[in-house]
Amino acid sequence: MDLSGPGVVYALMIIPSLFVAVVIFRGIEKVSKHEPDGGVAIGFGIVFLVLIVLAYFFYIK
Repeated sequence: MDLSGPGVVYALMIIPSLFVAVVIFRGIEKVSKHEPDGGVAIGFGIVFLVLIVLAYFFYIK
């Protein structure tokens, strides 16, 4: 199975990266408004970002 095609890169990198960006920015917005669950959103965003980077190194590279 060829994992270097543009469809795989789009499915494994770009769409999840956009999701991570939204989660992290929502967390930053909540932290700036002093809401208690902002740190949780930022934490989940960072965990998902690490998973995306690991997927890149294990499957695409």
